Amino acid sequence: MRKDATLLLLLALIPGCSKSSTATKNAPAPPSVEAKDSEGNSALLRAVNNGDTTEVRRLVEAGADVNSASNSGVTPLMNAAGMGNKEAVEYLIQKGADVNHRTSGSYTALMQAALVGQTEIVKVLLNAGADASVKDAGGRTAMTYAEEQKHVEIAQLLKQKSGSQSAGKN
Repeated sequence: MRKDATLLLLLALIPGCSKSSTATKNAPAPPSVEAKDSEGNSALLRAVNNGDTTEVRRLVEAGADVNSASNSGVTPLMNAAGMGNKEAVEYLIQKGADVNHRTSGSYTALMQAALVGQTEIVKVLLNAGADASVKDAGGRTAMTYAEEQKHVEIAQLLKQKSGSQSAGKN
């Protein structure tokens, strides 16, 4: 009983911890999960950039939009793909991330993964329906990026997928 009284007394002495404290009554509401910084980066995009998958999950469960894009059109999925964060990529896709979202320059998550050599991420994106035939504003595809960077296995995967996508369109 004495420990409880001591704890309550200590809490009362800490600014903001007393039930009657005006600091607590007037505390600002927590920032919205959709709040963005000056570059249009949401908390979710920042969590992805930090590699914090636990925070990614927490924010999505709190209502963060998995397709929220920065001012330049970059989504959390794009950055997770480029970083090789397979857990985040799979989770964001499961929660509805658009695997074919394009930036203002028509750049996609698949292009990002191909550019930096993320073979496993390319496989995940292709299995989730990423379109390997999409061209960016410069006319390049994910396969072009893979070939330029000498990511042979990725280029082969993309070539196979492009062929099967073309066959399916006939």
